[in-house]
Amino acid sequence: MKKITYVTSIFCAVLLFSILMFDYPKKFISRLIFSHDLSLLTHSVFYNINNKIDFDMTKKESQKKSLIVLNNYVYDFFKPVFNNLDDGVSWKMLHGSIWCDGVADIFLRLAENTNTRVVMIFLHKNDGVSPHTLSFVDLDNSINIFKGDSELRKMYLFDPQNNYFPINKKLQFVNINYMLEHKVEFLSYKRLDSDNVKLNLLQNKKTVFIKNRIYDEYSIGSKLSSIIVKVVPQDFLKFLYKFGIFINPELEDDYKKFLYARLEHILLNYDDAIVNYSKITDKNSYYANAQYWYKRIKSSQSVLKKYEDILSPLPN
Repeated sequence: MKKITYVTSIFCAVLLFSILMFDYPKKFISRLIFSHDLSLLTHSVFYNINNKIDFDMTKKESQKKSLIVLNNYVYDFFKPVFNNLDDGVSWKMLHGSIWCDGVADIFLRLAENTNTRVVMIFLHKNDGVSPHTLSFVDLDNSINIFKGDSELRKMYLFDPQNNYFPINKKLQFVNINYMLEHKVEFLSYKRLDSDNVKLNLLQNKKTVFIKNRIYDEYSIGSKLSSIIVKVVPQDFLKFLYKFGIFINPELEDDYKKFLYARLEHILLNYDDAIVNYSKITDKNSYYANAQYWYKRIKSSQSVLKKYEDILSPLPN
């Protein structure tokens, strides 16, 4: 028995040594922690948001309100100010400076926790060029083929880069067809205009790029990770995410310090985020990034908003 214990201890020590000493296992573990299949960080962010909102975002009756909260969260917490990152969703969330396709990707992944089908859409100008990407939502998960324009027009528009969402002046949820038939109600949605035509990008060809997963499509690993974030203490999960950043050999030290701050920020730990951002000095190559987000927290521009506060600026 002692011999077996000794051999086991030696094996564990060698395994730990290889993990700590060699780049490949460190990179593999880091990538596994932030992998799309597990989506641990995405789930953690969603449930931290859910804990701050005064209704259960996982309930079907809260679906529309939940999607608006998520759309606004992405709008406030991810901005294309600095260099873009083309990577998995968790890394995009940590990086923070993401273009329209990236924020659409983040939104549709967060929306998985509401069991809502969301697809990423490339919009096109008259000449076929795609100047913008956003998300279309199928509230009932009833559309199986996203090719025909008639089907896409039944869906609901969310644009997390510009904080556009499908609510008319009467605060009714409306689909793409309604928006095209009542353009005057959406004159402020200028990002959807093209070729001197209002909402022309919604009328033209649309290309479906990716779609998210609903609960029935989750792998065993995905289902397990969605349970883990509900039962494992948040402090332990945060330690796991920090460990995933720390051991990644591809990340420079300056970037790691910034990612630690971003991690606190997207998990809604504002005080800790402010402390971490303020520790990044002008000697750090991510000083400008840190100052940008530090100021946005202090000015309440990058803090979670309640559903009612999101709707309050809308015209009557």
